[in-house]
Amino acid sequence: MSSWKYAAPKSAYISGGGSGIGLNIVKALIAEGTDIAIFDLKVDEAVLSELKQLCISKDQKIQSYLVDITDHLAVEAAMAKAATDIGTPDFGFNSAGILRTALFSEISYETFDLVVKINLMGSRNFAAGILPHMKSGGHLVLVASLAGIVGSYTQAAYAASKFGVVGLAEVLRTELKTQNIDVSVVCPGEIDTPLLQHERLHGSPITKALNEIAGVMSVEDAIAGILKGIRKREYMITPGFHGKLIRFLARKTTGLFHRIVDKTLAKAIAEDQQKRAGNN
Repeated sequence: MSSWKYAAPKSAYISGGGSGIGLNIVKALIAEGTDIAIFDLKVDEAVLSELKQLCISKDQKIQSYLVDITDHLAVEAAMAKAATDIGTPDFGFNSAGILRTALFSEISYETFDLVVKINLMGSRNFAAGILPHMKSGGHLVLVASLAGIVGSYTQAAYAASKFGVVGLAEVLRTELKTQNIDVSVVCPGEIDTPLLQHERLHGSPITKALNEIAGVMSVEDAIAGILKGIRKREYMITPGFHGKLIRFLARKTTGLFHRIVDKTLAKAIAEDQQKRAGNN
């Protein structure tokens, strides 16, 4: 386990902390003795009870705040209450997000708008809510995706929102240097979660073929990689060798990367057409 560049957070604010990546980060920080404020649409009482049992100190605080990340006023109010309840945050982790896939010609305005509101505007709202309470030495982490570096088939809304998150993080990284606050953006590839399994069943096989260029990580390996980057306060965190390779190719050798994508795309389309023809 990597050591912290400075020290483990004393107080952390985490959106989407009731499940998925956020919940795993919560558990890791509880083991460090960190006080936790969870912001989510829903946090099951059983989950909250389990988290409190994981505390390593009787004085350790775990609080949940039910809030819609797209409601900036509600987010600001909840964070102001958390600052009173558990103290000033020295770590913030925004993992609230949503994935919706469809060809751009088929995705509705309403769905596109929803994805952008939750993923991009939610990141904005989280940052705007926490930063007035965060002091020098703090660390803000926004969860984007490898889809924020690489656009993929049927992911127009998702990629647009996550590219926006990366852009927001780039600006905040620069602006917050003046306040001695570090910023990280997490850009993982696909992680083997129930959400991905659902996508595999109902999504496009062409999307699957393209995304598998970066491989699929286990939840355990992905969280370990993300935590390693957080502890070091890396700016862009992409767990796993294949994910890092795709990020490098997309950013540094765009032409080569596009040729790889186009070759994979042509093969995936041909295989899909053959399968459809065989089923008719």
